[in-house]
Amino acid sequence: MRYVYLIRHGELDLPDTKKRCYSRTELSLSPRGIEQGKELCAWARTRGIEAVYTSPLGRCRETAALMSGGALPVHTVNALHEVDVGEWEGLTFEEIRERWPTVYAARGNKMSEVAPPGGESFYRAAVRFNDALQDIMSEHNGNLAVVAHSGVIRSWLFHFAELGGGSMFSIPVPYAGIAALCMDENTLLNVAAGTRVSKIPTAAEIEEYYLRCNTSEDVIAHCRAVADKAGELVEKNGITCSRELLSAACLLHDICRADGREHPKSAAQILTMDGYPALAGIISAHHDLPNHPSAEMELLYLSDKIVAGTQTVPLEARFSESYKKCTDDEAKRNWERRRSAADKIVKKYRLEALV
Repeated sequence: MRYVYLIRHGELDLPDTKKRCYSRTELSLSPRGIEQGKELCAWARTRGIEAVYTSPLGRCRETAALMSGGALPVHTVNALHEVDVGEWEGLTFEEIRERWPTVYAARGNKMSEVAPPGGESFYRAAVRFNDALQDIMSEHNGNLAVVAHSGVIRSWLFHFAELGGGSMFSIPVPYAGIAALCMDENTLLNVAAGTRVSKIPTAAEIEEYYLRCNTSEDVIAHCRAVADKAGELVEKNGITCSRELLSAACLLHDICRADGREHPKSAAQILTMDGYPALAGIISAHHDLPNHPSAEMELLYLSDKIVAGTQTVPLEARFSESYKKCTDDEAKRNWERRRSAADKIVKKYRLEALV
């Protein structure tokens, strides 16, 4: 058994903020992308990787060089390039829709099959990538890293690893994202996709999420207050958990508050696609806990209940106030379930004096 890691290049230094169609255009890594390459270098040392194979495009070669750290051989393979978008290269999606409305619509309906003018379909790109991957694995028997692009990696995972559940673009392939293929020689046994070396966003990235999701200042202040309260509960009671993961979950749990009752799901989806599945799982549960919640889930859940705005309030007062909003039997049953869950957390961690 061995592992082959499909890795997307690091974050790009894009020329503008518009969403454009890029495949063969040469683009450099951003400063964060360079840091991601260095993180991959440290990670690669722990995975027994013996060689790195890369797309010929500069962003992948740069990522591969950073990851190798000069200690691993790096091989360029032309067939690992991105899905060729032909005449759509460099255009915004609005421009493409205006110039090729029929092809654009057809591709939206049959994403795998329809190719841009002068380009290739996602399926043909996946076949080309798979052929290259089989050749690479035949040449080398150890653990390998393959640095490529989001489109071609996602298409291969969809068509050959059968991920996505019928939706190719539901497969997370973030910058510097890793898809770990467990192989028996050249036969795929299982795959874990959508992870990154770093399990949580940096402080700067958290601030970017607030901007990206148009999170209001009031909600941001609430998130920070919840993070402070959760940290206090952990500190004063010696609770064992990942404090960094808990803090990040608290800071991001309401970024999609504007989506109403669906906001935990909306935030979790964003974070999953960005390569933070553990963080997404915690945030998805902050309204209703699963049967066997982690400590981080429980502490976010409880802290969110005892912080109204930025002020700490007694748990009893918070639930008494929320009960007044229950106008039917279903709402009352939900209230009872959530109150019971909160009480169990208080008892489990002996937090009676703090809530």
